[in-house]
Formats: sequence, structure tokens, C-alpha cells
Amino acid sequence: LDYSYSGIGLYTDSESTFRTNADKFIAKIREYNLNTIYMQVRANDDAAWKSSTFTAMEEISPSANSLAKKGKNTRSASKTLKFDPLKIMVEEAHKNDVDLIAWMNPYRRSSSYFLNPGATSSINRVNTAVKEVMKYDVDGVIFDDYFYHASKGYWNQAKKKVTLTADRAAKLSKSTKAKNVNKLIKKVYSTVHKADNNATFGVAPQGNLTNDQAAGADVNTWASKDGYVDYIMPQIYWTDDYGKEGGTTMFTERLNQFTGSSVNKNGKVKYIALALYRCGYDFSTDHGWKNSDTNLSEQYEALKEAGCTGYSLFSARFLYLGKAEDELGFLNESILQ
Repeated sequence: LDYSYSGIGLYTDSESTFRTNADKFIAKIREYNLNTIYMQVRANDDAAWKSSTFTAMEEISPSANSLAKKGKNTRSASKTLKFDPLKIMVEEAHKNDVDLIAWMNPYRRSSSYFLNPGATSSINRVNTAVKEVMKYDVDGVIFDDYFYHASKGYWNQAKKKVTLTADRAAKLSKSTKAKNVNKLIKKVYSTVHKADNNATFGVAPQGNLTNDQAAGADVNTWASKDGYVDYIMPQIYWTDDYGKEGGTTMFTERLNQFTGSSVNKNGKVKYIALALYRCGYDFSTDHGWKNSDTNLSEQYEALKEAGCTGYSLFSARFLYLGKAEDELGFLNESILQ
């Protein structure tokens, strides 16, 4: 859900404008038989709800954005936000028989600095955000694909300073990173289900399993053992005409990697995130997005064949842009067959 795109109109301090445009957006997604909104509620250790703990998310509030530009976005979201975006979006979604999943970047404070996954204070802080969100009638929580990805360093909330630089983090073993991240994953899984046993907790890791493992995203454990996640939704953002010369079946190869028996032992890879944002554009290493307008429909058929039950599209703004229209049309036809 891309608040900043003017065609969606959810970047506002007006409650009536937000509610009106939320209804219009939900009507738009229903045109394409979509039944779930992944609403970003935590981008950089912040909140798209009236939190008394976290600052307001700049991407959703002009007031918060203005304060940030002045270096003054330090007060709680409950004091900055003019209304409660999460509350309204949940209401409007459920009114229209649409589920709402709260999408969070767990550790990220900025592109340069993340919370330190190895610090207990990080687990507590992220878990606090999850607890606050679960007080709303959300249908679940999902974590985005950022774990050990800070470009400069890792912040220790308890000590109020960076305690691990990026170069030192890079030298940590894969097992150490996985152990640190898994403490949070298990904690959040428990928190979500204690709050609402019908709600779900999922993770949307990168579509490159090697990169996931290097960053502490322990997909193999999550997919094979209970108590970590309800589902995994890898972001497989390539076509089957990948490469400078084309012809590499990258989507299928990555799909098989995640859904194969060696990884997906417990059937937790249930959904695949697809690249709506790439439709119609020409990429030097992936001309398939330009050369074909049936990528999404073919990927949908492939993920069904692999045993997945659904998909997501990134991101919402591209529902409004003409380049994706043909792809969406063919995808819709496949869904309705």
C-alpha cells in the first residue's frame, strides 16, 4: 500500500479524505478480485496508528513528514496523527469483505541503521509494536524482508547507541544471525496468536534463498518447524525470460527452490509475492517484463501448480498505472477460470 502515490490519496492529515479514498482504493482492488490489503504500518521504527510509543510514520502523514524535515519528529504518533489510519483502514476493509494484514519492517530505523537483532531490547521493542497493532481488528501481521541489512550499523535500544557496525555484522556467522532473528520470530508468532488465534503471522523474505540465509532470514527453519510462522511469502520478482540475453527461467527456478521438498517440509510457503511494479518496464537484466504481458498470469498458474494457494502484488500504486493494465487483465482471466 503506497500512501505517497497521489492516485491513491492516502497521504493526508484529513480523516474524511482518508476514509473516502480508502473506500475508492478498496473498490479498485476488488475490480481485480483481490481480497487482502497488506498495509504498511511500520516503515522505520514508527507507526501508522495512534501509538503512544512510536513516532508517526512520515509516509502516511504530511504533519509527520514536515516535522521530520525540521528534525522534530520525536513526539508519539498519538500526538502527531490527526486520526488513526490503521483503525479506519481496518473498518473500511472489513466493511467490504477484505482482509487487512499489518505489514512491518521489524528492525529498520533507516536505510543506514537498523535495530540490533542480537539485542533483547530489539525483540522487546518490535514485540511492543506488534502488541499495539494486535489491539486493532487486523487479520494478521507480516514482516518484510529486512533483517541484517543495515548499511552502517545496528542500534541497541537499551543503550541508546549503535553497538554493532555493518562490517562487524557481516562477519557474524549465518547460524548466529539466524539464532538472533529466530528469537524475535518465535516471540512475535506467540504474541499474534495470544492476541487472536485466528490471526496469522507471516514473513515475506527475498526471493533469493542464499541472500535470505546470509541476512539471518532462516527460511528453512520457518518452513519446516511449527511455532515460527503460519506462512512464508517469498518475493519472487523475476520473469522466465531473465538475463541480458533472456531465456533464463528465473521465476520458475526460484519458485521451485522455495516450494521444493528440501525447503518446504511443512507446507508453509503458501503465497508468492509478484512484481506488479515491473510490468511493462524494460530491465537490462530482465527483458521479460517488457517482452510479454502474460508474466503474472503464467506465474499465477505456476504457483498454483507448485501447491501455493495465493499471491500478493507489489505495489498498490501500479494498479493505477497503464503499464500494468494488460498484465492485470490476463491475470484476472486466469483467476476467474
